[in-house]
Amino acid sequence: MWIKNRGGATSHAIYDTTRGTQAQLSSDTTGDEVTSSTGLTAFGSNGFTIGTSSLVNTSGTQYVAWAWDEAPIAGMDIVSYTGNGTNRTIAHNLGVAPKMIIVKARVTASTDQGWPVYHTGVASDAETDYLLLNSTAAAADLNTVWNDTAPTSSVFSVGTNALVNANNDTYVAYLFANVAGYSAFGSYTGNGSADGPFVFTGFRPRYVLIKSSSNAEEWHVHDTARDTYNLAIADLYPNSSGAEVTTFNQLDILSNGFKCRSSNTGTNGSGYTFIYAAFAENAFKVALAR
Repeated sequence: MWIKNRGGATSHAIYDTTRGTQAQLSSDTTGDEVTSSTGLTAFGSNGFTIGTSSLVNTSGTQYVAWAWDEAPIAGMDIVSYTGNGTNRTIAHNLGVAPKMIIVKARVTASTDQGWPVYHTGVASDAETDYLLLNSTAAAADLNTVWNDTAPTSSVFSVGTNALVNANNDTYVAYLFANVAGYSAFGSYTGNGSADGPFVFTGFRPRYVLIKSSSNAEEWHVHDTARDTYNLAIADLYPNSSGAEVTTFNQLDILSNGFKCRSSNTGTNGSGYTFIYAAFAENAFKVALAR
């Protein structure tokens, strides 16, 4: 469960059933996990319950919440582990190789750590490259993060870097796989035009995450909960506590993908490479893509 205040500059609030309802992380900071009794207070079978925290429930303020189901059939797994400071593999339950992995140190002994992201669209040698969800930086090449090893259908690899594997620090990893008709992960090249590239996903996206892997740009999230018709202009930045903006990066969200409708460099810089993650409005078919 990921919740963001749309109208004000407050941090993102991220929760999951593996860590528990009161364990809160924020994608815009490097801070350790905090215990919040007034944030998300309960997961339900058809919704969730919140408290009085300004991150989730200030009176009169609009919020958006994005939720994923942790299940192999939905292409999502959550793994909690303790670092050991040596190259290693960590088991997961997806049954196929993940296309995107997001890791965060929950409790650190010394220096707080950021949010390293593995994404198959970053480069041809994606297992040595990583992005930081809390940063605008372009992808960096460092083999001590993913140990220069691509994930498999049963494990993913981490190296000795404190971002993913400091001795005795605890971590959470969110893993995502392609599911035909439900989720898609890939890359595209910007053309710097208001008549931007079309990205085929095979479904109408409910949620789209975009980041330039080649240049320093914000992360961007668009969805059809905030924009019920095109153009989709409501934009939130996972790396920033800032309020929603509506003036720069615009998309058409279509029946089989999305199309960039802005020349802004954040989602369509000419010659820039962008990675994306998209999840469907309606799951036409639920089967792991192999």
